Amino acid sequence: MKLTKFFALIAASAAMFVGCDGPDNGPVATSDITLSAETVVEVKSPINFVVTNADGEDVSANATIFDKSHDFAQVSNPFTPTEDGEYTFYAVVGDAISNDIKVTVTPTVPALPEDSDAANTSFVHHILMVDHTGTNCGYCPRMMQALKEVAETGDYHSKYYEAMAHSYNTSDPAYSGAAMAITGYYGINGYPSLTYNFAHPTTSSYNAEHIKSQIDALWKESADAGIAAATSMATKSVVVNTEIKAAVAGEYSVTAWLLEDNIEGKQTNATEEWMNIHNNAIRQAATTSPITGYELGSIEAGATATQILNLNITQSSWNRDNMKVMVIVSKKNDKGKYDVANVVLCAIDDTVTYNYNN
Repeated sequence: MKLTKFFALIAASAAMFVGCDGPDNGPVATSDITLSAETVVEVKSPINFVVTNADGEDVSANATIFDKSHDFAQVSNPFTPTEDGEYTFYAVVGDAISNDIKVTVTPTVPALPEDSDAANTSFVHHILMVDHTGTNCGYCPRMMQALKEVAETGDYHSKYYEAMAHSYNTSDPAYSGAAMAITGYYGINGYPSLTYNFAHPTTSSYNAEHIKSQIDALWKESADAGIAAATSMATKSVVVNTEIKAAVAGEYSVTAWLLEDNIEGKQTNATEEWMNIHNNAIRQAATTSPITGYELGSIEAGATATQILNLNITQSSWNRDNMKVMVIVSKKNDKGKYDVANVVLCAIDDTVTYNYNN
């Protein structure tokens, strides 16, 4: 599997750093020896250290390697990390102390599921709906009630996936910076507001009939593209491997959002107890610049493109057991803007294969 794109996304800052400047940062480099190693490796893959002296001679056999980022623990050479993250190492040979090097240890990329019907391009279609909301928003329970009504009407809930952008108040336990960035992209200035896809100009307030009319207008019998995905929980992130298959030739992009369920938060003006439990809350996005994600280029009908995405877990209060991933593929429209072509949800440490109509 080619990991170049993945490494470029999460390890752009991986580089060599020289020296320490104080006792709290460890010993000061003496410049008599130089430490080098791969700057990016996959977790459970060995890191091979090379130590050379001022004459360029390899003195690795006489060197002791220390992991500065984990309590200055002595490590073997080669050293096999069992957790992903940023590591900083230095070497000691006698009285000589090397430079520091930083090594980015990336998570293992999960394998994509096998395509059970490679010739098929008739994909089940889902619209993206984003509810811009917050626990201190007095009118937001009305949107919650409207969405409940829509979900319970006929087969409407099979035609869309919803994500909740808790951006109204920062004291909201479901609030996140990613949710705020997504709300900013849509230009929302009134709460609650419901947006559709990425480039659709219409927003809805808490009117169930209007919401259903927008779903009717946007939903298609067959999507322009299908999505297969695999996810895995790493030490500090969720890794998402995606494959996009085009039913209609065009220029595509893909992104992923990390969602969390069962977040307890007292909802202002809640009329029922279930309104105090918040699901599908946006915690992280693979990128918000642009919101549509990473460009895949032109994909011919029946052809595929892959992209590995990383969703950083930045807050200890986020509950990993309640997380899932939303993968969104977009297609460039006749106005030159990427708009949502399809959406899928994938549980953590799981896969989703192409969802065919037949």
